Amino acid sequence: MSPIAKELVLVGGGHTHVIVLRMLGMNPIPGLQVTLISPDVRTPYSGMLPGVVAGHYDEDDIHIDLVPLCRFARARFFQSRVTAMDLDNHLLQCEGRPDVRYDVLSIDIGITPAVNDVGGALENVIAVKPIDQFLAKWEPFLARALNNEVKEVGFVGAGAGGVELCLAVHHRLQSEFAQRGRENPTRFHLFHDGQQILTEYAPSLQRRFRNRLAERNIKIWPNFKVSKIENKTLFSRGGEKASMDEIFWVTAAAPQAWLSETGLKLDAAGFIAVRETLQSVSHGDVFAVGDIAHVIQHPRPKAGVYAVRQGPPLAANLQRVLLGRTPRAFKPQSQFLSLISTGDKSAVAHRNGRSIEGAWVWRWKDWIDRRFMDQFTDLPQMTAPVESGLLSEFDGQMRCGGCGSKVGAQLLNEVLDELGVAHHGLRRRDDAAVYSVPAGKLMLHSVDSFRSFVDDPYLFAQIAVNHALSDIYAMGGKPVTALAVVTVPFARPAITKTLLQQLLAGAIKQLNIDGVELVGGHTSEGMELSLGFSVNGIVDKVELLSKSGMSENYLLVLTKALGTGALFAADMQHRANGQWINGALAMMQQSNFRAAQILRNNRVTACTDVTGFGLVGHLSEMVQASGCRVILDLDKIPALDGALEVINGMDITSTLHDENRAAASSIVKPSIEVSGHEKYQLLFDPQTSGGLLACVPMDSAETCVAQLVEAGYASAVIIGAVESGSQEITFLTSA
Repeated sequence: MSPIAKELVLVGGGHTHVIVLRMLGMNPIPGLQVTLISPDVRTPYSGMLPGVVAGHYDEDDIHIDLVPLCRFARARFFQSRVTAMDLDNHLLQCEGRPDVRYDVLSIDIGITPAVNDVGGALENVIAVKPIDQFLAKWEPFLARALNNEVKEVGFVGAGAGGVELCLAVHHRLQSEFAQRGRENPTRFHLFHDGQQILTEYAPSLQRRFRNRLAERNIKIWPNFKVSKIENKTLFSRGGEKASMDEIFWVTAAAPQAWLSETGLKLDAAGFIAVRETLQSVSHGDVFAVGDIAHVIQHPRPKAGVYAVRQGPPLAANLQRVLLGRTPRAFKPQSQFLSLISTGDKSAVAHRNGRSIEGAWVWRWKDWIDRRFMDQFTDLPQMTAPVESGLLSEFDGQMRCGGCGSKVGAQLLNEVLDELGVAHHGLRRRDDAAVYSVPAGKLMLHSVDSFRSFVDDPYLFAQIAVNHALSDIYAMGGKPVTALAVVTVPFARPAITKTLLQQLLAGAIKQLNIDGVELVGGHTSEGMELSLGFSVNGIVDKVELLSKSGMSENYLLVLTKALGTGALFAADMQHRANGQWINGALAMMQQSNFRAAQILRNNRVTACTDVTGFGLVGHLSEMVQASGCRVILDLDKIPALDGALEVINGMDITSTLHDENRAAASSIVKPSIEVSGHEKYQLLFDPQTSGGLLACVPMDSAETCVAQLVEAGYASAVIIGAVESGSQEITFLTSA
């Protein structure tokens, strides 16, 4: 809640940055806002990749979930890809969102496969980097191999990565075919451009791995410098060629091309040149680490061990620079312990020219790798402080997000002008907005506001717009104008301006999609970020929908899945899986505009939006207004990924959940079997930017759902039926 003084932006979720995030979580810097920008919600640990290929680990075992890690570090997470930098103005250009400002920047984006220098490589090989792209191709390869479609498989690159991957793939295929009672028909080939494999290691280790390759009948092609690849055929500069069915590319990797346009000083190979302090040699407020960086004074191979060791010195130097102190030089070790697996659960240890091997070495490596991963999964639990006085009446659960002065006029005007808003609804900036109501139309008015529950203000604004507009859609209307009410945290003017740009850009983007004009608003400073909208809409009197329009023998259609309240309650405790949160955010970004059109075309007679009171709370209002009885099919209730695990497995619910359940007790009287159903508690979960709940004629309900699914509402489903009788909600379940 302290004012924001400076902004630290971390670009990329590499090995070094995840360590920095954990350290910042343990020792936060007051007044510092941290932002991680990454295209993915999780990052792979390269040291365990051969184990996944060999079948010793699952993919989840080798991934660090960035979302709970950022939550623990009190850092914002922006899912995007940086494409350019404006170093003079301290701005980062990102895909699909406004520029992001920084005071200090750190880059840890890894490397890409060096395939562009070899003709045909891009189209013909499976590159090991980036790892997530490799994993996406690995399972299809395995399926083809087990279907006897891969007779010859080649590995280009005989460094540690290439040899280790080759042996891991060999072990996996041997094991899979043995389980099926069949011989492995695949022949393995290892290509390298030198005379010896593993040239960076001592002869003793080279001999060990030559023996392992020979034992498994893996053919080595020395002095095979690939010049081109055509139709899976490798051609060497010496005139040799070899036809393969699949080719794995494990050669030296390359930097991302866009770095050459940034103005940062690069080395001859295109990597970011940094000093001993890990700062760019050309820009002291920019740091670079991991494989993308080249330390001028201490060049080292591109190896994960160096990235991991850079974590603590990077965290320390970031803090020193942010606080105006002199950063300290860091000299990486010249030798390090290498633990290279042989495919099976055995490995070779090498250091200072000596090597040993055995199953115990693999167990040692496994222990080291798992201990490294555990520090990012076993994060300390976030708990609220014990309150005293009148506050002791509240429980210890943190309050959920979701469902004093004004900002200076000059700053606000600058933001509006830069966003182009001054040329639309706010061009006059009078004391009140004017809207001329068309003849024969009714006006609809609604207001919604909540504090931020997601750390990305651009994304938060889009969700807030969708949430606010849903009330108008639920009444059968068309929203036409909106007033924004914004509270931004106390900060310096430059930071406040950036935050307003992010918020208003997101809001305007979504309002434009729905054809709604932003005509004014109010902006102030406070202790935390919040955003709301007062929305006006219009509707023909004959098309006006209300909650009292339910009729007997009609069916209930729900357009979106449930679970946002529980998921974000878990997220606040950094216990939610990042992919769950990503799925929930994607759903909340979806406007109800198209759904409302489809429902109207299918003769909807009553409608509401499912928000803070939960499904049963809003349905109860419809039941009481219509004087009818509803039967809900619990098995059909759609749940967001992870919602049931959070509610039932972790025993986490939103702070509004129990109140919603108590409010519905007079109209919902479940049996013991129903109350024990896995989806029962989901009915009281408060939703943010939830779907529409509509009463549709029985003869058009199936068509309506099909049209909703086709329009992108993948979870749309019929969840119940309306009957005559007392005002109550009963349940149907296969259990």
